[in-house]
Amino acid sequence: MRKSSTGAELPRGWSSRSAGNQRDPLPFQGQIPRMPASPRRILQILPDGSSGGGGTAVLGLCSDLRAEGSWDVALITAPGSRVEQQAARDGITIFPIDFFTSRLDFRVTSRLAHHIDEFRPDLVHAHGARAALPFCSRKLRNGTRLAYTVHGFHHTRKSFPLRQLGRLAERHIATRADAVIFVSEGDREQAVRERILPRDSRKGSIVVNGIDPSDFKAIVPSSEYFDLIFAGRAHPQKNPLFMVEIMEALHGSGIRLRMICGGELEEALKARIAASPESDSISFTGALPREEVLSAFLSAKLLVMPSLWEGLPIAPIEALYCGLPVIASNIRGTDEVVIDGVNGRLIDGFDAMAYAKAIREILGNDALRRRMVTEGRRRVEDHFLRSASSVRHEAIYQSLLRSS
Repeated sequence: MRKSSTGAELPRGWSSRSAGNQRDPLPFQGQIPRMPASPRRILQILPDGSSGGGGTAVLGLCSDLRAEGSWDVALITAPGSRVEQQAARDGITIFPIDFFTSRLDFRVTSRLAHHIDEFRPDLVHAHGARAALPFCSRKLRNGTRLAYTVHGFHHTRKSFPLRQLGRLAERHIATRADAVIFVSEGDREQAVRERILPRDSRKGSIVVNGIDPSDFKAIVPSSEYFDLIFAGRAHPQKNPLFMVEIMEALHGSGIRLRMICGGELEEALKARIAASPESDSISFTGALPREEVLSAFLSAKLLVMPSLWEGLPIAPIEALYCGLPVIASNIRGTDEVVIDGVNGRLIDGFDAMAYAKAIREILGNDALRRRMVTEGRRRVEDHFLRSASSVRHEAIYQSLLRSS
């Protein structure tokens, strides 16, 4: 087994060289500095503990850091959530906090202060603006280094004045954070456009999301097979209601869809499916554990993902690794995973007939689909392995601690 620069054993596939998979040469380069013999304490904060790419990424990072041996890791997330339950199974120290009681619940800050006093982290890594904003207070941070990851900018879809308030909050966080991490080039470009962080700022880094191939070894296909699969939160961002329109555009094709999603639009989605003439071709399931989602991927032929916006989505990465070409909306973030005509199709706009045409073309051409399957797996292995992302995060952490 490989050793890290600290001499600790690394998980399989984790090496300093694997950090080269990251696409952005950044200030944290060269040899990773040695850490002290005693583990340094890092507090990860993920307010939204629901099933999704953000939770998958943060849980994977926590597991890799613990396995590396130089880090004592704790996680603050939503009580009773799927992320909390999985973290408990993984043996991660958990401090539950509900961030969603209201936007101005000052009890959140006091609870954060309590857990910080209890855990005494050397570094805090906040995922999303809701997690990071309280740490703009110097009193709460008390000199602790702060890394902030943008998992997509959500304020751009809000109405005025919430959109402007969100932009101002992002600028404030970027000013106070010691490192700002983007999961995609698209997010970094948006930060430049909206004057959240200059392109030449040494705070800025890109660390893409990734998967661990070992997570897939024990996964077996589910018992029922489908042509198409949609897996994502029942949230306007993921555009699940549009999937019913796509199925109606496929009328008479015999193509079957499985939808795995839970959230605020779940009841509206059930009603829309029930009222559709294609209801018999759609199988709806609420949110499922990640292992069952991966099992469903192995039992499908194509992933369809008509999102309105993304940061760097994990679902298409997982699907490509499972052998599914991806048909998705042509938006930033997704276009860094799916290459049009190579491992899937990117569709401009939201015309259900355009999606239906792309679906028919791929399902009706076995040679094309096989080629896309091969290219999809290759792209994941070349660019989206979690081991590389974890090494990159560790380098950023150590650089911050060395300069503190």
